[in-house]
Amino acid sequence: MAIIIWSSLTSQQPFDIPKIVELHSMANQTRKTEWLNSIITLIESVDYDYVQSCSISVVPEGLKKWNEDAYIPRKVSIGPQFMGWREDLLLIEEVKLRCMLSLIHRGAGAARESLKKCSEAVWELDEKVRASYVTSLKFEQQELAKIMLLDGCFLLELLISKSEGSKGLNSRLKSRLKPSGPAAEVLKDDDVLSDLMLLENQIPILVLHELFQTLFPNVLELDRAKKMQIMEDASTSHQEKHKRIEKLKKETRANKINDLALTVLGYSSIQLPCLHAPHILDLVHFFVNTGTGERETEGEGNNHVLIEDGVVNTESKKLKLKSCALSLQAAGVSFKVLEDRDEAISCFDLMRNYFRGVLVRLRNIIFNTEQVDVAVREVKGLDFNFKFRMGKLEIAQLHITETTKAKWRNVIVWEHHKKNGKSSSSSTQSLTSPIGKFTSSALIFHGLICCSADVIFLKEKKIIVDHTKMSNGELKEFFRTMSFGVDPGIVDSSYVQLVNELNNYSDVFFILRILKLSWHFSICCLERLIKFLKEDYNFVAALLALLSVVQTVYALLAYYLSK
Repeated sequence: MAIIIWSSLTSQQPFDIPKIVELHSMANQTRKTEWLNSIITLIESVDYDYVQSCSISVVPEGLKKWNEDAYIPRKVSIGPQFMGWREDLLLIEEVKLRCMLSLIHRGAGAARESLKKCSEAVWELDEKVRASYVTSLKFEQQELAKIMLLDGCFLLELLISKSEGSKGLNSRLKSRLKPSGPAAEVLKDDDVLSDLMLLENQIPILVLHELFQTLFPNVLELDRAKKMQIMEDASTSHQEKHKRIEKLKKETRANKINDLALTVLGYSSIQLPCLHAPHILDLVHFFVNTGTGERETEGEGNNHVLIEDGVVNTESKKLKLKSCALSLQAAGVSFKVLEDRDEAISCFDLMRNYFRGVLVRLRNIIFNTEQVDVAVREVKGLDFNFKFRMGKLEIAQLHITETTKAKWRNVIVWEHHKKNGKSSSSSTQSLTSPIGKFTSSALIFHGLICCSADVIFLKEKKIIVDHTKMSNGELKEFFRTMSFGVDPGIVDSSYVQLVNELNNYSDVFFILRILKLSWHFSICCLERLIKFLKEDYNFVAALLALLSVVQTVYALLAYYLSK
């Protein structure tokens, strides 16, 4: 057999060695070119529009070990990081496919042709997508493109479905799919919306931009004034005008996608400067730190102090809130819910909400249905605001839901990521804006709450609204663990000033203040003692120790009294 095989091989044409060497050299050159292109893409994407190198990071172990469940998706995995992580995350894959079907049926052309164009557009993004992740993606190009296409279409369908009204995209880009897609129902699931804010559960927002441009290239109307200004500029060439028009289209698309993403996550729609955020979490972070900050500066009593980054870091590491909520009250500080000017409603709206609540309760009583917590549905995007002036501490109302922990902790991790210089928004405004609002808030609430009595006090003041029905002790532990692993150097100048003013404030007669503090201190000590006795066998050990002390005292008394 071996002789036959050998003879058949020797009878064939001799190998073309030079050609084989040439093909091998060409293959090596192709791999080298692909590798070089990936390096160039990585470098050019460090701070370029909405593509930023290593912008989708991983949670550091120092932060992850304290609240590991806060960084893992509950319902939906987005991107490659949690692909196949748990079987229950695969249940929503069919929902994603139906959302993608609904999206491609919104385009002007045939659905099959739209799908083909989207697939080709996403396929070309491979190098930029890989450059966006800190970790090296082990997926083949075909598999990675499939993930980006499916998740990108899913997210874009959610955004468009949220754009309601006669002029909204949901009406203008009506899906021809019957029955309609499930996006409207998905948007009601707070677990899904929370998963969209997880740091490791992101895809580059570039994917959404490319899909939008591919499917709806001429849907968004440009600013007429800006467009006319460009067209009437006689000093620029036709080619330069075309470039400026394309840039204006890009900015208009970015503003629209950013606005829709914030609306989906429950944040009020305000006009932000054009921001090329690399992903949704960075967009939320920029909004809560800059968008709301700009609104505060419009009002009176803005006490922010500009402090250089180095000074803030040095002072903040030594500075913390020394007094809890009840101790501050004993010092003369009054607490109040900070009113949101955006939430002002008319008398008609107030009456409508009142009667709606009455009808809901009547329905629950008549049909014996479960009570629905209407307030939870009205909860807006997670945000924090503190204002201290003339002895009055105003705090924005904080609604505690099942997803608050995940949202809060993931923004904290992203603040650490940005502060360490690993990533920064391409917008120059973000470089001068506060970047540690969620970190500062975690430290402030941790300082305000030292025992269950502080929780009760803040709940009575309507500053904390708990929708999870946790006990006061559990809420105390919730706020305590929220600051675990946090670097105090992340805070900004507003935190330094607020804590300084609260620590140094006193407007109550000294004796009265001492009495109030002593009473509160005794309550805290009693609570800690009860907690200690509940752990393991501490109660038995303490009881035995107490009996031993009593026995010793009686023995000593018997000895001395017998003399």
